Amino acid sequence: MNLTASLSLTQKGEEEVSTRAYKLSIRLRSVLIFLGKPLTLAYLLQKQQLFNQKEVIEIINELVNDGFVAVDGEDTGRAAVHASGGNIQLVEGVIISEAKFLLVDFCVDSFGTQSQKFVDELGGCKNEKSLQLCLKNIYATTEKLSPDSLSVLLKIIKEINATA
Repeated sequence: MNLTASLSLTQKGEEEVSTRAYKLSIRLRSVLIFLGKPLTLAYLLQKQQLFNQKEVIEIINELVNDGFVAVDGEDTGRAAVHASGGNIQLVEGVIISEAKFLLVDFCVDSFGTQSQKFVDELGGCKNEKSLQLCLKNIYATTEKLSPDSLSVLLKIIKEINATA
């Protein structure tokens, strides 16, 4: 995840902070409360003292995937799926190395020299959740920079899901 990315609460996140509607664990909830106002990931990592940086990134990824936190003002989970009508959700048990290979190849083909940030982000993906978040970022960028490549990306997602 980009350190300059702006993190903010979604409506679902605000409901959890104010009413404990989803009964999140204290671990997740403490980071949500910290995000009461939009912050960059770098600032959060610097100021959050309850957990180490790796734990904070894992918590943020989980909160984003579950729809409690938006990255750069977008609820990436809902926005990406809604925009295409396609399925960008990875199924459980995909082969991470195969998925990373296919997505790096797609990014280089679609974004050229602008693909380096995605290549680096994919290189850091160690589990399905981080890969899913990276995929959502790739999808959003594809929509903006190369919308004609969306059908190719959806085919790659089907191919990745077939590895499960």
